[in-house]
Amino acid sequence: MATVDTFFLQPFKTHRKRLVPGQRLPAKTKHQALNEGERLGRTAEGVAVIHVTADDETGEVSALDVLARHGAIPEEFEEQIRAL
Repeated sequence: MATVDTFFLQPFKTHRKRLVPGQRLPAKTKHQALNEGERLGRTAEGVAVIHVTADDETGEVSALDVLARHGAIPEEFEEQIRAL
C-alpha cells in the first residue's frame, strides 16, 4: 500500500461579514507550502497550510494535518478538519 503526500493552501476571505474559503492552491513540497502560506498570509485574511496523506490506489485519506495557520481561520473549518 503506497501512500501519497499532498500539500495545499486554503485561503479565506470575507464575504458578507463571514470568512469563506477561497480557491485552494496546490504546492509540490512541504517547504513550498509553508513558504507560500507565509507569503500569502501577509495579504489574505487567513490561510491554512494543509498536508493530506492518502492511499495511492484507493484515494482513501489516512491523515489530514494543518501544518500552519496565518490570519483568521473560521471555527467551522477547524471543526471539520478534526472530524476527519
